[in-house]
Amino acid sequence: MNRILSCLLLLTVFLRADEFDPADNTIVLGQRVGLIKPGMKAADLERAYGKKNLKLTELPGPEGSTYPGAKLFEGTDRELEIAWDEEKKVVADINVVGKAWKFENGLKLGMSLEEVEKINGKPFLVNGFGWDYGGYANFEGGKLEAKVGIRFDTTAEKVSESLSGDKQIPSTDKKLRAAKPVIDGPISVFMR
Repeated sequence: MNRILSCLLLLTVFLRADEFDPADNTIVLGQRVGLIKPGMKAADLERAYGKKNLKLTELPGPEGSTYPGAKLFEGTDRELEIAWDEEKKVVADINVVGKAWKFENGLKLGMSLEEVEKINGKPFLVNGFGWDYGGYANFEGGKLEAKVGIRFDTTAEKVSESLSGDKQIPSTDKKLRAAKPVIDGPISVFMR
């Protein structure tokens, strides 16, 4: 009987160690980024990844603004920028900077509109280019809605002027597709 209990205890410890592997770089939208889950505070991140790996700082925002946040594994291929929910003092959004992180659904930097449409399950809208919010995707009604923030940039030599400015363009638009937009990081993961 003791032998069976010992085996079960070892199995439980093994499964828990695997479940909480600090080297896990998997992102599951709506659930976790590595060990980071919705509702975690700075102290929780320090326990999960070590105090030396977490640096509280101001992060750059739009139009020259800043906001309170932290950098995890700064300067490495595992770097994350973490924004706080200022009222609750918990993780709000995570910018995936390092290339070591892998999205469970296959999302990654450099993906085309067509590839992102497949992951989203339907076409989406893209903000016109050439301004602070240019190239950002709006996934309303799709699988990625309220889960990620993605910014596209064009890769074609010539881009139609009709794709510039404060407007939203369907991902199926022929001129937009001809501009060959790809995800130009970082990808933001919403943890709210």
